Amino acid sequence: MIQRPIYIFNGLLDSGKTSVIKETLYDPRFNESEDRNMIIILEDGEESYDERFLHDTNSFLIKLDSLDELTLKKMQDLDKLDFDRIILECNGLENEAKFLMEHGLISDWEIAQILTVVDASTFRRDIINLRQFMYDHFKISEVAIFNRFKNEDDYLFIRNNLKAMNPHIELIFEDEAHEIVEFADNEIFDLSQDPLIIEDYDYGLWYMDAANDPQKYENKHLSINVKFLEDLPQYEKALIMGRRAMVCCAEDIAPIGLTCVGIDKKLITKDSYYRLSGVIHCIDDEEGYKTCLLYVDKIEKGDEPKEELVTFN
Repeated sequence: MIQRPIYIFNGLLDSGKTSVIKETLYDPRFNESEDRNMIIILEDGEESYDERFLHDTNSFLIKLDSLDELTLKKMQDLDKLDFDRIILECNGLENEAKFLMEHGLISDWEIAQILTVVDASTFRRDIINLRQFMYDHFKISEVAIFNRFKNEDDYLFIRNNLKAMNPHIELIFEDEAHEIVEFADNEIFDLSQDPLIIEDYDYGLWYMDAANDPQKYENKHLSINVKFLEDLPQYEKALIMGRRAMVCCAEDIAPIGLTCVGIDKKLITKDSYYRLSGVIHCIDDEEGYKTCLLYVDKIEKGDEPKEELVTFN
């Protein structure tokens, strides 16, 4: 098989995948005139690919009834056709991208990008009712496109929930006219406070803000209420301290922690909360991303939060 890029579009039924794909292929920055696109669809939504669109974007359509038809033999047959890239529109009922990767079916087609398309107007409902399903999509996606976005009050709720599932996912918001929505860089916390005191109910909000833009907290004096999460035995005075959150489902409670340096480990018991004060410094993690470390200068006994599990509102 010839190695050619495949772009995989995940998302629930009628989330707007077809519209996003059409916008993408109409964009000359992505789709040069001489490129030929093979679009594989596994569902028929409200939007369709008409002949005018296929002609204008130099594309052709392959319709499959189910994922079961996308076998290695089928892909080898398709590979004989004339095209430069593959656009795979998944059906929203299964996580086809995860399935294909786990079964090695697209090892000879280079995965260029995995994108998840979301109807922003139904996200709050969907993340409650289908959290595990959506987590499986977001966890392997590089980009999440939120279309039909109209309530700016939802921005932090969406951002924080997704960043908890996949810290490195890129978020794009489009309004009902398919225009990109930009957000002002407003501060969530008053960074003029010294120290900046993170209340228990704000831990999730602060954690995601620090993950999204850690360098804004460089040299900030911070006070935060956390408990022991993980030892770092290779370091004499470093621990992971933090809280726990429901990231994907009720059965999956994940730690969301902060590396704390300068702690006498003999003072820490596993089930107690501590109010830590210190200064934030940023370093590069193993993947080259900036992350916050708290250099602790004061430890006090903390109080157990009213809500044990962190939320991201």
